[in-house]
Amino acid sequence: MSELTGISLTEDKEYLIIERFHGLLKKFKCSNYSHLYFMAREPERNDLREELIDHITTKETSFFRDLAPFEALRKTVFPRLLEQCRRSAEKRRLKIWSAACSTGQEAYSLAMVLQEMGVSPKEYQIMGTDISRMAIESARQGSYNRFEVERGVPPALLERFFETNSRNWKVKDSLKESLSFVQMPLHRPFMLPDSFDLIVCRNVAIYFASEPRTELFNRVSRHLQPHGYLLIGSTETAGDLGNLFSEIHLEPRAVFLQKK
Repeated sequence: MSELTGISLTEDKEYLIIERFHGLLKKFKCSNYSHLYFMAREPERNDLREELIDHITTKETSFFRDLAPFEALRKTVFPRLLEQCRRSAEKRRLKIWSAACSTGQEAYSLAMVLQEMGVSPKEYQIMGTDISRMAIESARQGSYNRFEVERGVPPALLERFFETNSRNWKVKDSLKESLSFVQMPLHRPFMLPDSFDLIVCRNVAIYFASEPRTELFNRVSRHLQPHGYLLIGSTETAGDLGNLFSEIHLEPRAVFLQKK
């Protein structure tokens, strides 16, 4: 799994393999998990590798998850970054990367905060990435069931940014504007065409072993504007990367790292 996704699974997590991959044994006609493993290593079995990625990656997400980081963005981080962008010679757009965005709720939440602040979609760009093809396809559709929206979207925002049919709530085109979703793993070297003012990479590094975690933050930092912000999970740290970042706490349970 580490080679395929970067996720480090110790022996005490063996139950996850059994629980999440059991159905794939029958689907791909494998006699045991070793058979499944070696089949996944065959160059032409990209279909199986996509299934393994989708089954092992954690898709726990919600709109405005943990809330505190979004309050810090609204009150402090976005105003600072927008001022920098507006005062730049080219009056450039605010660029945001939602890394490991899963099914898109985080990226759409960021867009809702900005539009609630009166920021036009023409003033920002948000890119969401995830290793799971199925998650990215779901994010692009922007369709969520009642539980998913009621879990985190206040009624006023639900009315403004979503439309409903008999079963699901769908993100309006006005919120999708200036958003893009791309399938991309984080555990391997990557090159992106842009550098970002804000990178949101929450609850990702906790699944990596120590050295890959450091490598991840190093790669991410290369795509962050000088003095840009990296938002990580409230239980995460950037380890020994103090030469790259200054840690700042703007709200309880909201950990931002600012690039030096």
